[in-house]
Amino acid sequence: MASFVAGQQGKEPAFESYPVRVESKTARAIDFRNSPGASKFRTRLREAIKGDVNFAGRYIISGWGCGSGCSQMAIIDAKTGRVFMPDALAGVSAWYYDVEDDYEVYTYKKNSRLLVVRGAPGPMTDGDTEQEPGSYYYEWRPNRLRLIKFVPRPKPKNA
Repeated sequence: MASFVAGQQGKEPAFESYPVRVESKTARAIDFRNSPGASKFRTRLREAIKGDVNFAGRYIISGWGCGSGCSQMAIIDAKTGRVFMPDALAGVSAWYYDVEDDYEVYTYKKNSRLLVVRGAPGPMTDGDTEQEPGSYYYEWRPNRLRLIKFVPRPKPKNA
């Protein structure tokens, strides 16, 4: 699947191509009972649920560091309080060379199902991921991320 996605040609996916209606938040607390793994991040998730919807119409994305050059994220359903922790967000190793000044590891919008991750996503093993660094374009489907395109990182100018 990854080689198929990496081999796709054409423009990078646009947020406007994945529209969604923004709903109001109704959850007041995190549903730890139905959110495997979420209890390890209680403080961060409890703070996040206090905020407004910021992704895919009814979700709140929250993130935290997991070491030098590493970050993790969770997606909270703002209607139910349930937390989703996709493997792709369980330790993104960021890359920093040959990128624009306004570089962001994660890019998302509250009115779009598109999530862009720049780095090497996936669970960290021995301080590294098995994924190739680059820009990963995911579509949020009910309760999961679907990889729709991968663009390898640019080679360093000095290489």
